[in-house]
Amino acid sequence: MTIFVVISHYFGEVPRGLSVFMVGWLAVDMFFVLSGYLVGKLILDKSHTRNFLTVFYVRRACRTLPIYMLCVLAIFGLVSLVDRPWAHADTTFPLWSYLTFSQNVFMAARNDVGHEWLGPTWTMGLEEHFYLALPLLCLLVPRRRLAAVLCIIMLAAVCARAGILLLAPDWRMATLVFLPTRADVLICGVLGALAIASPRTLGARLELPLRLAAPLLLLVTCLLKLMDSEQGIVFQVFGPLAVSLGCTAFLLTLVRGAPEAIRFRSPILCFFGTTSYAVYLTHMPVLGLMHGLILGTKPDVGTAAQWGVTVAALPVCVAVGWLLTRLVEAPISAYGRKWSWHEPASAHPRTAVSAI
Repeated sequence: MTIFVVISHYFGEVPRGLSVFMVGWLAVDMFFVLSGYLVGKLILDKSHTRNFLTVFYVRRACRTLPIYMLCVLAIFGLVSLVDRPWAHADTTFPLWSYLTFSQNVFMAARNDVGHEWLGPTWTMGLEEHFYLALPLLCLLVPRRRLAAVLCIIMLAAVCARAGILLLAPDWRMATLVFLPTRADVLICGVLGALAIASPRTLGARLELPLRLAAPLLLLVTCLLKLMDSEQGIVFQVFGPLAVSLGCTAFLLTLVRGAPEAIRFRSPILCFFGTTSYAVYLTHMPVLGLMHGLILGTKPDVGTAAQWGVTVAALPVCVAVGWLLTRLVEAPISAYGRKWSWHEPASAHPRTAVSAI
C-alpha cells in the first residue's frame, strides 16, 4: 500500500503530474482498513488480560512513536538549516502540533496540509486518536453489542462528512483528516476482525459473496469518482465507505485462506511490508531534498531531468526506510514486545473474552 502512496505523491500529486498515478487515496483507505483489522483483532484477543491497556499502549508507542518523532524533528531541523525556497512552504504549523498529533486541527482550520514533507503525518495523527479511543470503547461496550455500536459510529461518520460538506464547505479538509469523519474506514476493519472472531458469522455460504463484493464495491467507488469527480459531494461522502467495505471484503477472503493469499507472502512484499512505515514517513522529504539539491526546485515531473531525479528518489527512500526500520523501529519494537500480557488468574481466557 505504501508503494502506491509513494507513486501517487511522486508522479501524480505534483504540478505536472499524471492523473493515472493518483491512487494514493485508495492505498490510504486500504491501510486504514488493515490497521483497523489488526488493532481490532489484537484488542478482541487480549482485552481480557489484567494489564491490557498498559501493554497495548506501551507496544503501540514503541511501534509508532520513535521513527515518527525522529522524522518530525529531523525535518524541522533541515527546514531551519536550509535557506532555500524549495525547502519551505507557504503554510506551516508549529512543531508542537506534530509532536502532540494535533496537526490535523491546523490542517482542517487552514484547509491545507502544511509543509509537503510533513503532509503524510495526517494519517498518523488520525491513527493515534484511533489507538486511544478503540481500546476504551471495546472495554466499555459488551461484546454482544459491539458490532451494533460500531455500525452506529460508521453511520455517524458518513453523516458528519455530509454535514460538513453541505453546511461548512470551507472546512472540507476536516472530512479527510478527523477521526469522527473517517471512523467508518477504520471501523470496517474492526468489524472484519469481529467477523473472523465469530466463525458462525462467516459461513461457507458467504465465500462467493465476499469474493464478488470486493471488486464490485471498488468498481462502484471508481465510478463514483469518475461521475462525481474527486471533489464531488457524493464521492466524498460515500466513496470512503464504499472502498472500505470493498477492501474489508478482500481482506476477509485473504484471511479465510483464498488461493491468491500466497502471493502476498513473497519475500519482496514482506520486505516492503516491514519497511513501509519508515518509507511512508520519509518519502516526501527524500524527494524534496533530492529535487532541491540537484535541480534547485520543488518536485515535479515536467522535464526529463525532473523525471530522472524522481525515479532516482525511489530506491533512496526505500534505503532510508530500511535503515530506519533496522536501526530504530526494530530494536524498540522488540523492547515493546517484552511487555507481556498477564492472563487473569481466576478465569480461562476464552471465558473471560466471551464475557466482555
